Amino acid sequence: MFDSGFLEMLVIGIIALMVVGPERLPGLASKAGKMVGKMKAFVANTREDIEKEIRAEEMQSMLSKQKEEISELRDMVQNSGKDISKEVNEASDMLGDSINEAEASVSNRSTTKTTT
Repeated sequence: MFDSGFLEMLVIGIIALMVVGPERLPGLASKAGKMVGKMKAFVANTREDIEKEIRAEEMQSMLSKQKEEISELRDMVQNSGKDISKEVNEASDMLGDSINEAEASVSNRSTTKTTT
């Protein structure tokens, strides 16, 4: 809030003593102390609420970032799976072609041997 030194408090006390009088000054000081205490508690509660809201916003921000990262990872895994599947299919086709060529070569050799 505001800072006040010893001299400022002394001046305020002397002015209050002259305006209010010595018999009502202790009651006034007590009320002023209670009011200051309530104001400090209000400010502390308000500050705490604001900090909670800021933390909640930070958590939501972190959560959304993590969701984006998870989504990116999921896409990467799906793309990798598709790439692997494609490569396996290509390898299978190549293997099938090689087997067919080998069978054709073997059948050509056997037919040439039987004709000779």
